[in-house]
Amino acid sequence: MTNALVPGLGGPMGQHARPRGIWFDALPWAVAVGTASFLVLFLRHTLCVQTEVGVDINAYARLCYSDVQTMVRGLALPAGASPFDGSTLAVAPLVGVLLLGGVAVARLVGIPVGPTATDQQQLDASVVAVGAVTVTFYLCFLVWIVTSARWGRRAPGRPSWVAMLVAASPIVAASGLVSWDLLPVALTSAALALLSRGRAMEAGIILGLAASAGTMPIGIALAVTVGAWLRGAWPAAARVGLPALVTWFVVHAPLLATRPGAVFAFYHGEVHKERGYGSLWYLLELLGKPVRHAGSLAFVMLAVFLLAGVAYLYVTRRRPRDASLIAVVVLAAVVVGPSFPPQTSLWVLLVVLLARPFRPELIAATVAHVGYYLAIWGWLAGSLTLAQYGPYGVYWGAIIVRTAVDAWILLLALRDTRAAA
Repeated sequence: MTNALVPGLGGPMGQHARPRGIWFDALPWAVAVGTASFLVLFLRHTLCVQTEVGVDINAYARLCYSDVQTMVRGLALPAGASPFDGSTLAVAPLVGVLLLGGVAVARLVGIPVGPTATDQQQLDASVVAVGAVTVTFYLCFLVWIVTSARWGRRAPGRPSWVAMLVAASPIVAASGLVSWDLLPVALTSAALALLSRGRAMEAGIILGLAASAGTMPIGIALAVTVGAWLRGAWPAAARVGLPALVTWFVVHAPLLATRPGAVFAFYHGEVHKERGYGSLWYLLELLGKPVRHAGSLAFVMLAVFLLAGVAYLYVTRRRPRDASLIAVVVLAAVVVGPSFPPQTSLWVLLVVLLARPFRPELIAATVAHVGYYLAIWGWLAGSLTLAQYGPYGVYWGAIIVRTAVDAWILLLALRDTRAAA
Protein backbone atom coordinates (compact mmCIF):
# COMPACT_ATOMS: atom_id res chain seq x y z
CA MET A 1 0.00 0.00 0.00
CA THR A 2 2.91 2.35 0.68
CA ASN A 3 3.93 2.29 -2.97
CA ALA A 4 0.49 1.87 -4.44
CA LEU A 5 0.65 5.13 -6.38
CA VAL A 6 4.20 4.70 -7.64
CA PRO A 7 3.26 2.80 -10.84
CA GLY A 8 0.91 5.63 -11.74
CA LEU A 9 3.89 7.97 -11.66
CA GLY A 10 6.03 5.82 -13.87
CA GLY A 11 6.84 2.93 -11.61
CA PRO A 12 9.71 2.41 -9.19
CA MET A 13 13.24 3.24 -10.31
CA GLY A 14 15.04 0.26 -11.76
CA GLN A 15 18.10 -1.31 -10.20
CA HIS A 16 20.43 0.04 -12.91
CA ALA A 17 18.70 3.37 -13.45
CA ARG A 18 20.77 6.54 -13.09
CA PRO A 19 19.19 9.54 -11.34
CA ARG A 20 19.77 12.18 -13.99
CA GLY A 21 17.93 15.27 -15.18
CA ILE A 22 16.74 18.45 -13.59
CA TRP A 23 14.73 16.68 -10.88
CA PHE A 24 17.93 15.21 -9.46
CA ASP A 25 20.12 18.29 -9.94
CA ALA A 26 20.58 20.36 -6.79
CA LEU A 27 21.71 23.58 -8.44
CA PRO A 28 18.56 24.79 -10.29
CA TRP A 29 16.41 24.24 -7.23
CA ALA A 30 18.93 25.78 -4.86
CA VAL A 31 19.31 28.86 -7.08
CA ALA A 32 15.53 29.23 -7.30
CA VAL A 33 15.06 28.92 -3.55
CA GLY A 34 18.01 31.24 -2.90
CA THR A 35 16.57 33.86 -5.27
CA ALA A 36 13.20 33.74 -3.52
CA SER A 37 14.83 33.93 -0.08
CA PHE A 38 17.01 36.86 -1.09
CA LEU A 39 14.05 38.69 -2.62
CA VAL A 40 12.17 38.42 0.68
CA LEU A 41 15.30 39.59 2.50
CA PHE A 42 15.66 42.58 0.18
CA LEU A 43 12.00 43.59 0.48
CA ARG A 44 12.25 43.38 4.24
CA HIS A 45 15.27 45.68 4.24
CA THR A 46 13.60 48.28 2.03
CA LEU A 47 11.60 49.24 5.13
CA CYS A 48 14.80 50.64 6.63
CA VAL A 49 16.10 52.58 3.63
CA GLN A 50 15.75 56.30 4.40
CA THR A 51 14.44 58.23 1.38
CA GLU A 52 13.60 61.66 2.86
CA VAL A 53 15.89 63.99 4.77
CA GLY A 54 14.73 64.43 8.34
CA VAL A 55 12.51 61.34 8.33
CA ASP A 56 14.44 58.91 10.50
CA ILE A 57 13.65 55.21 10.69
CA ASN A 58 13.96 52.98 13.74
CA ALA A 59 15.78 50.16 11.96
CA TYR A 60 16.30 48.20 15.18
CA ALA A 61 12.58 48.03 15.94
CA ARG A 62 11.86 46.99 12.35
CA LEU A 63 14.57 44.29 12.43
CA CYS A 64 16.08 45.48 9.16
CA TYR A 65 19.20 47.48 10.03
CA SER A 66 21.99 47.52 7.43
CA ASP A 67 25.46 49.05 7.48
CA VAL A 68 25.39 49.94 3.78
CA GLN A 69 23.39 53.17 3.72
CA THR A 70 24.71 54.10 7.15
CA MET A 71 28.30 53.78 5.97
CA VAL A 72 27.71 55.46 2.60
CA ARG A 73 26.22 58.49 4.30
CA GLY A 74 28.49 58.41 7.33
CA LEU A 75 31.59 58.51 5.15
CA ALA A 76 30.05 61.29 3.01
CA LEU A 77 30.64 59.31 -0.17
CA PRO A 78 27.80 61.07 -2.06
CA ALA A 79 29.56 64.35 -1.21
CA GLY A 80 32.70 63.19 -2.99
CA ALA A 81 34.62 61.76 -0.03
CA SER A 82 36.50 58.45 -0.09
CA PRO A 83 36.53 55.60 2.46
CA PHE A 84 40.33 55.71 2.22
CA ASP A 85 40.75 59.37 3.19
CA GLY A 86 40.93 59.14 6.99
CA SER A 87 43.76 58.34 9.36
CA THR A 88 42.55 54.75 9.29
CA LEU A 89 40.69 52.76 6.67
CA ALA A 90 36.97 52.84 7.35
CA VAL A 91 36.46 49.46 5.68
CA ALA A 92 38.51 46.75 4.01
CA PRO A 93 39.83 47.76 0.56
CA LEU A 94 37.47 45.70 -1.61
CA VAL A 95 34.49 46.82 0.47
CA GLY A 96 35.54 50.44 -0.05
CA VAL A 97 35.71 49.84 -3.79
CA LEU A 98 32.24 48.25 -3.67
CA LEU A 99 30.74 51.26 -1.86
CA LEU A 100 32.40 53.68 -4.27
CA GLY A 101 31.01 51.63 -7.14
CA GLY A 102 27.50 52.01 -5.72
CA VAL A 103 27.92 55.80 -5.59
CA ALA A 104 29.28 55.75 -9.16
CA VAL A 105 26.06 54.04 -10.28
CA ALA A 106 24.10 56.90 -8.72
CA ARG A 107 26.18 59.35 -10.75
CA LEU A 108 25.56 57.32 -13.92
CA VAL A 109 21.78 57.50 -13.49
CA GLY A 110 21.96 61.28 -13.24
CA ILE A 111 21.90 61.96 -9.49
CA PRO A 112 24.28 64.81 -8.57
CA VAL A 113 27.22 63.55 -6.53
CA GLY A 114 29.84 65.83 -5.02
CA PRO A 115 30.34 68.72 -2.59
CA THR A 116 27.68 70.81 -4.31
CA ALA A 117 24.95 68.15 -4.00
CA THR A 118 22.11 69.02 -1.64
CA ASP A 119 21.29 66.88 1.38
CA GLN A 120 18.35 65.29 -0.45
CA GLN A 121 20.47 64.60 -3.52
CA GLN A 122 23.11 62.95 -1.36
CA LEU A 123 20.41 60.86 0.30
CA ASP A 124 19.04 59.89 -3.13
CA ALA A 125 22.54 58.86 -4.19
CA SER A 126 22.85 56.68 -1.08
CA VAL A 127 19.54 54.98 -1.94
CA VAL A 128 20.80 54.13 -5.44
CA ALA A 129 24.09 52.94 -3.95
CA VAL A 130 22.18 50.62 -1.61
CA GLY A 131 20.34 49.15 -4.59
CA ALA A 132 23.52 48.64 -6.62
CA VAL A 133 25.38 47.09 -3.69
CA THR A 134 22.42 44.82 -2.94
CA VAL A 135 22.51 43.47 -6.50
CA THR A 136 26.19 42.67 -5.92
CA PHE A 137 25.30 40.90 -2.69
CA TYR A 138 22.71 38.83 -4.56
CA LEU A 139 25.39 37.75 -7.03
CA CYS A 140 27.65 36.91 -4.10
CA PHE A 141 24.89 34.79 -2.61
CA LEU A 142 24.52 32.92 -5.89
CA VAL A 143 28.28 32.31 -5.96
CA TRP A 144 28.08 30.90 -2.44
CA ILE A 145 25.20 28.60 -3.41
CA VAL A 146 26.84 27.34 -6.60
CA THR A 147 30.29 26.80 -5.09
CA SER A 148 28.92 25.08 -1.98
CA ALA A 149 27.48 22.47 -4.34
CA ARG A 150 31.06 21.73 -5.34
CA TRP A 151 32.74 21.49 -1.95
CA GLY A 152 29.84 19.78 -0.20
CA ARG A 153 29.57 16.03 0.19
CA ARG A 154 28.32 14.66 -3.13
CA ALA A 155 28.29 11.71 -5.45
CA PRO A 156 30.95 11.80 -8.18
CA GLY A 157 29.96 14.17 -10.95
CA ARG A 158 26.85 15.44 -9.16
CA PRO A 159 26.35 18.73 -7.24
CA SER A 160 25.81 18.49 -3.51
CA TRP A 161 22.47 19.28 -1.90
CA VAL A 162 24.42 21.32 0.66
CA ALA A 163 23.67 24.15 -1.77
CA MET A 164 20.02 23.95 -0.76
CA LEU A 165 20.98 24.30 2.90
CA VAL A 166 22.76 27.54 2.01
CA ALA A 167 19.93 28.82 -0.18
CA ALA A 168 17.18 28.15 2.33
CA SER A 169 19.10 28.98 5.50
CA PRO A 170 17.19 31.18 7.99
CA ILE A 171 20.58 32.59 9.03
CA VAL A 172 21.06 34.15 5.58
CA ALA A 173 17.44 35.28 5.55
CA ALA A 174 18.08 37.07 8.84
CA SER A 175 21.65 38.41 8.61
CA GLY A 176 22.43 38.44 4.90
CA LEU A 177 22.15 42.22 4.42
CA VAL A 178 23.21 43.49 7.84
CA SER A 179 26.66 44.23 6.45
CA TRP A 180 28.85 43.23 3.50
CA ASP A 181 30.05 39.84 4.73
CA LEU A 182 28.37 38.08 1.80
CA LEU A 183 31.27 39.35 -0.34
CA PRO A 184 34.14 37.68 1.57
CA VAL A 185 31.98 34.64 2.36
CA ALA A 186 31.28 34.10 -1.36
CA LEU A 187 34.96 34.51 -2.26
CA THR A 188 35.96 32.09 0.49
CA SER A 189 33.42 29.52 -0.67
CA ALA A 190 34.71 29.84 -4.24
CA ALA A 191 38.27 29.31 -3.00
CA LEU A 192 37.24 26.19 -1.09
CA ALA A 193 35.51 24.81 -4.19
CA LEU A 194 38.71 25.33 -6.19
CA LEU A 195 40.75 23.74 -3.40
CA SER A 196 38.50 20.66 -3.40
CA ARG A 197 39.35 20.19 -7.08
CA GLY A 198 43.09 20.44 -6.46
CA ARG A 199 43.50 23.95 -7.88
CA ALA A 200 45.54 25.27 -4.98
CA MET A 201 47.09 28.30 -6.67
CA GLU A 202 43.74 29.67 -7.91
CA ALA A 203 42.27 29.01 -4.47
CA GLY A 204 45.09 30.99 -2.87
CA ILE A 205 44.44 33.95 -5.17
CA ILE A 206 40.72 33.98 -4.34
CA LEU A 207 41.50 33.67 -0.62
CA GLY A 208 43.78 36.69 -0.95
CA LEU A 209 40.88 38.63 -2.47
CA ALA A 210 38.58 37.45 0.32
CA ALA A 211 41.14 38.58 2.91
CA SER A 212 41.04 42.01 1.26
CA ALA A 213 37.29 42.17 1.86
CA GLY A 214 37.24 40.96 5.47
CA THR A 215 39.50 39.74 8.24
CA MET A 216 38.01 36.28 8.81
CA PRO A 217 39.44 34.91 5.52
CA ILE A 218 42.93 35.70 6.81
CA GLY A 219 42.47 33.04 9.46
CA ILE A 220 40.95 30.66 6.92
CA ALA A 221 43.90 31.11 4.56
CA LEU A 222 46.26 30.34 7.45
CA ALA A 223 44.22 27.26 8.36
CA VAL A 224 44.38 25.90 4.80
CA THR A 225 48.13 26.57 4.59
CA VAL A 226 48.85 24.98 7.96
CA GLY A 227 46.66 22.00 7.07
CA ALA A 228 48.72 21.31 3.96
CA TRP A 229 51.91 21.65 6.01
CA LEU A 230 50.68 19.21 8.67
CA ARG A 231 49.95 16.68 5.95
CA GLY A 232 53.56 16.99 4.86
CA ALA A 233 52.76 18.70 1.58
CA TRP A 234 55.10 21.69 1.66
CA PRO A 235 54.61 22.45 -2.06
CA ALA A 236 50.81 22.42 -1.61
CA ALA A 237 51.10 24.74 1.39
CA ALA A 238 53.22 27.14 -0.65
CA ARG A 239 50.83 26.96 -3.62
CA VAL A 240 48.00 28.19 -1.38
CA GLY A 241 49.76 30.48 1.08
CA LEU A 242 52.04 32.41 -1.27
CA PRO A 243 49.37 33.37 -3.85
CA ALA A 244 47.07 34.45 -1.02
CA LEU A 245 49.80 36.62 0.49
CA VAL A 246 50.83 38.11 -2.86
CA THR A 247 47.22 38.85 -3.81
CA TRP A 248 46.61 40.56 -0.46
CA PHE A 249 49.67 42.77 -1.00
CA VAL A 250 48.69 43.57 -4.58
CA VAL A 251 45.23 44.73 -3.52
CA HIS A 252 46.67 46.78 -0.67
CA ALA A 253 49.64 48.09 -2.69
CA PRO A 254 48.12 51.48 -3.66
CA LEU A 255 47.20 52.14 -0.04
CA LEU A 256 50.51 50.83 1.31
CA ALA A 257 52.31 53.16 -1.08
CA THR A 258 50.28 56.26 -0.23
CA ARG A 259 48.76 55.68 3.21
CA PRO A 260 50.65 52.92 5.06
CA GLY A 261 49.68 54.38 8.42
CA ALA A 262 45.98 54.09 7.60
CA VAL A 263 46.39 50.43 6.64
CA PHE A 264 48.31 49.70 9.83
CA ALA A 265 45.72 51.54 11.93
CA PHE A 266 42.89 49.53 10.37
CA TYR A 267 44.40 46.13 11.09
CA HIS A 268 45.73 47.24 14.47
CA GLY A 269 42.18 48.24 15.33
CA GLU A 270 40.86 44.86 14.19
CA VAL A 271 43.33 43.07 16.47
CA HIS A 272 42.75 45.33 19.47
CA LYS A 273 39.00 45.84 19.25
CA GLU A 274 37.19 46.89 22.37
CA ARG A 275 34.41 44.72 23.73
CA GLY A 276 31.11 45.11 21.91
CA TYR A 277 27.63 43.68 21.63
CA GLY A 278 27.11 39.94 21.72
CA SER A 279 30.35 38.70 23.26
CA LEU A 280 31.08 37.06 26.59
CA TRP A 281 33.21 40.10 27.40
CA TYR A 282 30.18 42.33 26.91
CA LEU A 283 28.11 40.03 29.08
CA LEU A 284 30.71 40.32 31.84
CA GLU A 285 30.42 44.10 31.57
CA LEU A 286 26.64 43.87 31.92
CA LEU A 287 27.17 41.74 35.02
CA GLY A 288 29.41 44.43 36.51
CA LYS A 289 32.72 42.65 35.79
CA PRO A 290 34.28 44.60 32.90
CA VAL A 291 37.61 43.41 31.51
CA ARG A 292 40.07 46.04 30.31
CA HIS A 293 41.55 45.68 26.82
CA ALA A 294 39.21 42.77 26.06
CA GLY A 295 40.13 42.80 22.37
CA SER A 296 43.85 42.47 22.99
CA LEU A 297 43.29 39.74 25.58
CA ALA A 298 40.96 37.87 23.24
CA PHE A 299 43.53 38.01 20.42
CA VAL A 300 46.27 36.66 22.70
CA MET A 301 44.00 33.88 23.93
CA LEU A 302 43.07 32.95 20.37
CA ALA A 303 46.70 32.96 19.22
CA VAL A 304 47.86 30.81 22.15
CA PHE A 305 44.98 28.36 21.66
CA LEU A 306 45.63 27.95 17.93
CA LEU A 307 49.41 27.69 18.30
CA ALA A 308 49.01 25.05 21.00
CA GLY A 309 46.59 23.14 18.79
CA VAL A 310 48.94 23.22 15.79
CA ALA A 311 51.84 22.10 17.99
CA TYR A 312 49.77 19.18 19.30
CA LEU A 313 48.75 18.11 15.80
CA TYR A 314 52.35 18.32 14.61
CA VAL A 315 53.80 16.33 17.52
CA THR A 316 51.14 13.63 17.27
CA ARG A 317 51.47 13.51 13.45
CA ARG A 318 47.79 14.14 12.84
CA ARG A 319 46.65 14.92 9.31
CA PRO A 320 43.42 16.89 9.80
CA ARG A 321 41.08 17.89 7.01
CA ASP A 322 41.05 21.51 5.93
CA ALA A 323 37.37 21.71 6.81
CA SER A 324 38.00 20.80 10.44
CA LEU A 325 40.89 23.26 10.78
CA ILE A 326 38.86 26.06 9.23
CA ALA A 327 35.98 25.35 11.61
CA VAL A 328 38.34 25.43 14.61
CA VAL A 329 39.84 28.78 13.58
CA VAL A 330 36.52 30.49 12.81
CA LEU A 331 34.60 29.13 15.80
CA ALA A 332 37.44 29.86 18.22
CA ALA A 333 37.54 33.45 16.93
CA VAL A 334 33.78 33.68 17.34
CA VAL A 335 33.71 32.28 20.88
CA VAL A 336 36.51 34.43 22.36
CA GLY A 337 36.04 37.48 20.12
CA PRO A 338 35.44 40.86 21.79
CA SER A 339 32.17 41.39 19.90
CA PHE A 340 29.67 39.46 17.84
CA PRO A 341 27.86 41.49 15.16
CA PRO A 342 24.91 39.56 13.67
CA GLN A 343 26.56 39.18 10.24
CA THR A 344 29.21 36.96 11.82
CA SER A 345 26.56 34.23 11.79
CA LEU A 346 27.19 33.83 8.06
CA TRP A 347 30.71 32.60 8.82
CA VAL A 348 29.38 30.15 11.39
CA LEU A 349 26.93 28.80 8.82
CA LEU A 350 29.76 28.42 6.30
CA VAL A 351 31.96 26.35 8.62
CA VAL A 352 29.09 24.26 10.00
CA LEU A 353 28.09 23.23 6.48
CA LEU A 354 31.74 22.70 5.60
CA ALA A 355 32.91 20.68 8.60
CA ARG A 356 29.82 19.43 10.46
CA PRO A 357 26.87 19.37 7.99
CA PHE A 358 24.75 17.20 10.26
CA ARG A 359 21.22 17.77 11.47
CA PRO A 360 21.89 18.40 15.22
CA GLU A 361 24.68 20.92 14.56
CA LEU A 362 22.78 22.70 11.79
CA ILE A 363 19.54 22.97 13.76
CA ALA A 364 21.32 24.13 16.91
CA ALA A 365 23.35 26.76 15.05
CA THR A 366 20.31 28.03 13.15
CA VAL A 367 18.11 28.37 16.24
CA ALA A 368 20.85 29.96 18.34
CA HIS A 369 21.97 32.48 15.72
CA VAL A 370 18.53 33.50 14.49
CA GLY A 371 17.48 33.85 18.12
CA TYR A 372 20.48 36.07 18.78
CA TYR A 373 19.63 38.12 15.67
CA LEU A 374 16.18 38.86 17.09
CA ALA A 375 17.52 39.54 20.57
CA ILE A 376 20.24 42.01 19.54
CA TRP A 377 17.76 44.25 17.74
CA GLY A 378 15.41 44.11 20.70
CA TRP A 379 18.31 45.13 22.91
CA LEU A 380 19.40 48.01 20.68
CA ALA A 381 15.81 49.17 20.21
CA GLY A 382 15.50 49.41 23.98
CA SER A 383 12.75 46.84 24.42
CA LEU A 384 15.00 44.33 26.19
CA THR A 385 16.93 46.68 28.48
CA LEU A 386 16.72 47.67 32.11
CA ALA A 387 16.30 51.30 31.04
CA GLN A 388 12.98 50.56 29.37
CA TYR A 389 10.49 47.80 29.84
CA GLY A 390 11.61 44.50 28.39
CA PRO A 391 12.87 41.25 29.90
CA TYR A 392 16.56 42.09 29.57
CA GLY A 393 17.47 38.51 30.51
CA VAL A 394 16.36 37.43 27.04
CA TYR A 395 19.36 39.15 25.47
CA TRP A 396 21.72 37.78 28.10
CA GLY A 397 20.33 34.31 27.49
CA ALA A 398 20.70 34.71 23.73
CA ILE A 399 24.41 35.47 24.16
CA ILE A 400 24.91 32.47 26.44
CA VAL A 401 22.99 30.04 24.21
CA ARG A 402 24.69 31.19 21.02
CA THR A 403 28.15 31.01 22.59
CA ALA A 404 27.41 27.57 24.07
CA VAL A 405 26.30 26.21 20.69
CA ASP A 406 29.37 27.65 18.95
CA ALA A 407 31.64 26.19 21.67
CA TRP A 408 29.95 22.79 21.31
CA ILE A 409 30.50 22.71 17.54
CA LEU A 410 34.08 23.90 18.14
CA LEU A 411 34.67 20.92 20.43
CA LEU A 412 33.29 18.58 17.77
CA ALA A 413 35.60 20.09 15.18
CA LEU A 414 38.53 19.70 17.58
CA ARG A 415 37.61 16.06 18.04
CA ASP A 416 37.62 15.67 14.26
CA THR A 417 41.17 17.05 14.05
CA ARG A 418 42.33 14.62 16.75
CA ALA A 419 40.67 11.68 15.04
CA ALA A 420 42.49 12.39 11.77
CA ALA A 421 45.18 9.81 11.12
